Amino acid sequence: MITAILNGLSDHDAQLLMNNTDYTHIPIQESKIVRKINNYTMSHFFNKLSKESWDIIFNSDTMFNSCLNIYLRIFYSSFPPKRVINRNNNNDNIN
Repeated sequence: MITAILNGLSDHDAQLLMNNTDYTHIPIQESKIVRKINNYTMSHFFNKLSKESWDIIFNSDTMFNSCLNIYLRIFYSSFPPKRVINRNNNNDNIN
């Protein structure tokens, strides 16, 4: 069984491979990682970006990495990941 593990960023997802398991006795609970993005969290994100001091980027030899680190730190704090479980109440897989 191969399952995608979604991290909520771009197209860099992982895959989980499980084998040699009897799946008839395992309840199916699929989950995914989501980020809450709405008007409130977006304005919070933009507000944090506008208040950030960007001087360190221009005073650094690694401008791209500095910019990316600041951006991702603000992104992760504004849109924290949350695991959502989809409960499958369908008993088709039970023998």
